[in-house]
Amino acid sequence: MRKRSSKALNIQAGLACLLLLHGCRSGSRLSIEGSYSTVSESEWNIILILKKGDTAEILEESWAPGEYEGRSTIKTEGRWRLDGNSVVLEYAGVTDRLAYNPALSLAILGYQGGAAGLQQTGTFAEDSILRDEPLWKLPHEFAETSAPR
Repeated sequence: MRKRSSKALNIQAGLACLLLLHGCRSGSRLSIEGSYSTVSESEWNIILILKKGDTAEILEESWAPGEYEGRSTIKTEGRWRLDGNSVVLEYAGVTDRLAYNPALSLAILGYQGGAAGLQQTGTFAEDSILRDEPLWKLPHEFAETSAPR
């Protein structure tokens, strides 16, 4: 059995790391796809679903106090695309630009730290469904992993 020099092993390890990093970058779109939701203490919720094939759905849910099971849902369909680190979402004549943040602050919810999410950048259209509400990727695991303030 032939022994490899430490220099050859270092080069192989370096190449393996580069390939892994390239794979992570090229797979970044997969981490963007999925469902994102607001977190509300009142009787409404917005869910944004970024699907494969660049299609999107926005679900606006509302319900009477204590009647979540009987909630009503309005569905709006649209399209999305990546533009750098931003998601450009187009629906019903509206264009929203959302920044992806792997650690979107949880301070508004009273938690420390952050979780993967999207937030509107710049000004938004008056008829934007998403407005400036932060949307965190589902499932919301941060309640279990982030200490309350």
